[in-house]
Amino acid sequence: MCTRSFVSGYVVCYDEFEGYFREGDMQLAEAIIKSLKQSGGYLSKALDGLTQKEAAWSPNEESNCIAFILWHMVRGEDFFVMRVIQRQTELYEAEGWREKLATPVGETGFGYTLHQLQTWPVPNLEILRGYAESVRNRTMALLGSVSPERLSELARPDRPPDTIADILCRVVTEIALHTGQIAYVRGIQHGINK
Repeated sequence: MCTRSFVSGYVVCYDEFEGYFREGDMQLAEAIIKSLKQSGGYLSKALDGLTQKEAAWSPNEESNCIAFILWHMVRGEDFFVMRVIQRQTELYEAEGWREKLATPVGETGFGYTLHQLQTWPVPNLEILRGYAESVRNRTMALLGSVSPERLSELARPDRPPDTIADILCRVVTEIALHTGQIAYVRGIQHGINK
């Protein structure tokens, strides 16, 4: 069976993946937890020791800075976990992170224009890391308690075919992608393993 994913826009043929993960299988939640922990370790390594100036630096005017990539990554995780899966208010608003970060209301950075990127207010890195930690804690709590049946449910019944498992896999992919980007921008500034 092939369907178009509303999350990625790609056509996914589920029968090609038969036997890897069964969507109701708790092994999937465990694999996601393990992946998020690994990405979290890489992210911490990339962020540790950075100054505010380094977090705001970008290679050129059309590139993202570390702070923007981190904000965008965490906003995406918050959106998918809180709003889409749990159908609750995002922590960005519920816990006052938008005010603490002084970043735009209701935005995630997705599809930003060059002007929006250049005028984006770079938040304090430590506050941004606090937001990231809060969102990750909520994600891990969800994964630690989600039932196999819940993983197989449609994330948005009005927008099939993506299940909650599909959304969580997308979150893991986005986090790995953006963590690599953050490490790369740090490497440009600091060199290898510095």
